[in-house]
This record gives sequence, C-alpha cells and structure tokens, in this order.
Amino acid sequence: MSSNRPNTGPDDGLSDSDRRRRALERRLREALTADRPMEQDNEADDTAPEASAPTPPARSNGSDIWDRLPRIPVEPARLDRNLVITANRHDPAHGAFDVLRTRIVQAMRDHGWTRIGITSPNPGNGKSFTAINLAISLSRLSDLRTALIDMDLRRPGLARILGLRDMPATADFLRGEIDTATYLSTFAPNMLNIGDKLALGVNGRTDPYAAELLQNPTTTEVLTRMQEELGADLILYDLPPALAMDDVLAFRQHIDCVLLVVGGGETRARDVREVQRRLGEDLPILGVVMNKAELDEEPGYGYGG
Repeated sequence: MSSNRPNTGPDDGLSDSDRRRRALERRLREALTADRPMEQDNEADDTAPEASAPTPPARSNGSDIWDRLPRIPVEPARLDRNLVITANRHDPAHGAFDVLRTRIVQAMRDHGWTRIGITSPNPGNGKSFTAINLAISLSRLSDLRTALIDMDLRRPGLARILGLRDMPATADFLRGEIDTATYLSTFAPNMLNIGDKLALGVNGRTDPYAAELLQNPTTTEVLTRMQEELGADLILYDLPPALAMDDVLAFRQHIDCVLLVVGGGETRARDVREVQRRLGEDLPILGVVMNKAELDEEPGYGYGG
C-alpha cells in the first residue's frame, strides 16, 4: 500500500536555531570520534578508554579537617542570580546535572579515577558554571567527599559566582604558604540541602606565573597532601580554557581525565580537535558538556601576553 505522507527528516519542524544547534552537535561528535575510537555525547561518557591512572592516595578519616573548615553562608538569591541552578532547583535544567553527576561517579569508580579537570576550548563556554553546579549536585551524595578547586590562577571564576571576597589565594596554597584548613571552605548549614562534604578552594587572587607554579614539584606535594587530609573521593579542578595559554598542559599531570565544556553555537569543531591534540592521547576525555548558559566568562577574558 502506498502512502501519501511526505518524507520528513529528523530536523523538519525545528526552528532555525535548533537546526544550527543540532548541526553543531553532529560536527562536534564527528570531531571527537575522528582521531580516537571513543564516542562522546553532550554530558559525560562512562565508556572512556582504559588508561593507566596514577594510584590514588589512601583515604583517611578526614573528619578533623572537615570540622575546621570555614563556613560560607548560603545566599539563595545570589545563587539564583548567578545561575547556580542546582542550589534552589527551581530551574528544570538542574536535572541534567544530576544525570551528569551519576554518570561521572559511575565512570570514575569503574576506572579508579579521583581527579577531574574541567576545561573548555575558549573563554565564555561556561566551564565554571558547569563546575559549581556539578559540585553542588555531588554534595547531595552523602557517601561522597568532594572538593572543587579553582585552578584558574589568571582569572578566578568561583569567587565571582559565589559573591565572595578576601578569600585565600590558590597560589599561596600551592606554594605551601598556607595549609589545607586555611585555604579550603565549605558551605554553612542551609535549607537547600547542599551537603557539608563539599570542600571549596575559592581563589582570591590572580597570579602571573600560573604555568610555572602548576609545574612546580611543590604543587604535586600540596595537592597529594590535600587529598589525603580530606579523604576525598572526587576532586574537581576548574581549569582555565585549554586554548588560552599553556596552563592546562602544565596541570595535566595532576588529573586522571577531562570534562570538556563547549558553548552551544560558539565552539568550533576544529577547536575541540585542537584541545584533544594538546591534551594528548593518554589523557582521556571523560565527556563533553554542551552548555547554553554562558555565565562563566564575560567578554574580554584576559589571557594576554
């Protein structure tokens, strides 16, 4: 029996902006699968290739140091204004971060990984937005100890998002000038169910020698000691944009995998390929987040020489 129904494609009936977004997603997937046999999607992929990850430090009790961390007051209105959508959970999009959380936890446990670098190809893609929303979602898992560290030493993002001033400098911590309990903070008891086993390293000052500091042997010692003291199961490092300077390359030895944040309608497929080339085949990309909320960086992100 013949049918008079016209043939329709998967993109028929979509708006022009939705067609462009789908076309970008297809190009990104092609770029990501061109050079390595691993499928990626717009959240996270728990089928990342096997890699010889460094042996994670032994987990300690960590209870003493958690009790001594300074408490950051929770301001729901400020979090709403800065699009921390997983805090109040009013925006339905918060559910995407819960899905991302679950997939990341499963993948990290499967591979024995504990340290994720969160980066983007370029400024303005939403990496810090993704990092803080993912961290708050992770904090609601009662059996997980998580740390989120602002490792963008040239233009810190977390302090701006959380509205915090006069915070310790990440550079001082990495140089061993302040200890873990002085550098880190956690959220005060609150009505939003943000867990008290989320430690925050909020960077309070820029540093012009970021790449050199990130490669310093002292940095390795400090970060290893921090993870041991916290007994941390998962550490998220909010890194600079990967194509801006050489900071991410300098820090790659300290992470097990990468979560790549791309800006919908902005990121080009060749930028994603260049990030992969710079990171190298031995550092897995755990997943790709397609972000449309571009809070992270404002125009004029300052990565000049």
